Amino acid sequence: MAEALNEFFTGVFTREAPGPVPTCPRLPSTTNLNNIVFYTSDVKKKILKLKPDSAPGPDKMTARFLIMNADAMAPALTTIFNKSMQTGVVPDDWKEANVTPIYKKGTKASPGNYRPVSLTSIPCRLMESGMRDAIVDHLVNNALIKDTQHGFMRRKSCTTNLLEFLEKLTAQQDQGKAVDVIYLDFAKAFDKVPHRRLLEKIKAHNIEDKVLNWLEDWLANRKQRTVLNGVASEWTDVLSGVPQGSVLWATGLYYLH
Repeated sequence: MAEALNEFFTGVFTREAPGPVPTCPRLPSTTNLNNIVFYTSDVKKKILKLKPDSAPGPDKMTARFLIMNADAMAPALTTIFNKSMQTGVVPDDWKEANVTPIYKKGTKASPGNYRPVSLTSIPCRLMESGMRDAIVDHLVNNALIKDTQHGFMRRKSCTTNLLEFLEKLTAQQDQGKAVDVIYLDFAKAFDKVPHRRLLEKIKAHNIEDKVLNWLEDWLANRKQRTVLNGVASEWTDVLSGVPQGSVLWATGLYYLH
């Protein structure tokens, strides 16, 4: 069952053709995001905010262990994060993910009725969280995100999105105007993102140098396996997409997709 699910999850990957990819024009901004520096105090705060029962990644480093040893782990992790950022090298263990299949609806015998959620290294998630904060601040401070963006924005949510939409809808109705609404849903959007095209989009938002190098290495040579009832499939290469459940993707690179 684990092998069947893993084969289905990896079967949707996008295979990019060799050769150049379309480039994106640079967006106007007053500053560029070239480097991110991590501080022990910030890393410790993020460790203490972890949920003790969070599932670990393949490295089996648990959140509870990190919380209980926050004073000792924060300086060590800060050194690792800064070294990784300066060199643009992401540890191999951070590129591996245990995929948990989450049942959605329909027959349970069909792999297509399960959503893959990636469990990655918790230390890597901590570094991603710090990078997420820096990327979001860069995008907001340089007005690179439209006001219509509500997902994963501070002080915004699905509720604020619906309220704003409802206000516009009722205003049109009050004026006797017809309103047409088109809904779009991209199948397997998280899994099909082409890496090289994503990196071009990141560069267009003036994210470059050390940050860009780190993101490029973070996307490269990833591996995943599906774990079901304690049994794991074989490791397979991740050719496209980003880990579902990733802190960095869900609240940082999401805006650039």
